[in-house]
Amino acid sequence: MKFPIITTAVVSLAALAATAQAELKVASVNVRELYTMYYKRFDTENVLQKQLSNIKADVKVREDKLRALQEDAKKIRDKHDSSLSEAAVAKLRDEYNAKLNEIKAADQELKDFVQRRSVAFRELRNREMRILLEDVQNSINSSAEAAGADIVIDAAAVSVQQDIGIATSTFPYIKKAFDITPEVLKKLNADAPKGFDPEAELKRLYSQSQQPEGEAPAAQ
Repeated sequence: MKFPIITTAVVSLAALAATAQAELKVASVNVRELYTMYYKRFDTENVLQKQLSNIKADVKVREDKLRALQEDAKKIRDKHDSSLSEAAVAKLRDEYNAKLNEIKAADQELKDFVQRRSVAFRELRNREMRILLEDVQNSINSSAEAAGADIVIDAAAVSVQQDIGIATSTFPYIKKAFDITPEVLKKLNADAPKGFDPEAELKRLYSQSQQPEGEAPAAQ
């Protein structure tokens, strides 16, 4: 039997009311914390960062090519002089128009490339995240069964208050004794590499995100 994560107060309260005659055992987990601290998440982030770096490098190659073509067009345009013969002017005009066509083609190639790679990267990221979240869900189910829980609520769930336009905690208060997050996280990271430190990994990811554009990561 699986124990779904209930993410809204309305659904959970309705479930409680429907089974008022039975004694339910409720557990809570912080799904955001589980995902954040899951060791495979950091492996996935590393893969995605490498993919993103490769995309940026490929984009830069195409941007440099486009800039070079634009510079060539400027040089051709600057060659124009009133002292040139009609034949020379016509030749420059043909060269300039040909360069403009190259620029147009290179610009379109850049746009198409960025669009294709952006879609591919987004699909990869979503696919990898689904895999991680399935692992988290399976560990929650396993830990809930072991704890004999009937319902598991997400302590990190939020509800949008439309009238004031802000998000608030779906469950403002959850008794600490209900929390099985540590047990679930221990199960998730049971196969983590020796010496794995989620806090250190978080700091590393943060430092990478704060790194200036184009600067290479420090050697590990």
